Amino acid sequence: MSHPTPETAAAEAVRRFVGRVPSDGLSRLEAQVSSRRGMPLLCAVEAVLAQALPRAAAQELVWLGGAPAPGAHLLRLRALGPGGVLLGEEAYELVG
Repeated sequence: MSHPTPETAAAEAVRRFVGRVPSDGLSRLEAQVSSRRGMPLLCAVEAVLAQALPRAAAQELVWLGGAPAPGAHLLRLRALGPGGVLLGEEAYELVG
């Protein structure tokens, strides 16, 4: 059985997260990636957000320095509503 790539796992995590957040109150989504493969991971996240987020929602995508060990990939997602109200927050450790 093959395991999904970190990019595929990140994309699926973002889809699930966005699906749980009320889209009518979403004004901003923040994604932070800590990985030695940060750019491909952020591209996977951005591709999902381009399809899943309401057009009015702002996005902040950040590749954090100080990447964890090889094969470790961390993804943190935060959804904010009007006035910066936290609508949801999740963190994932992706392997691959």
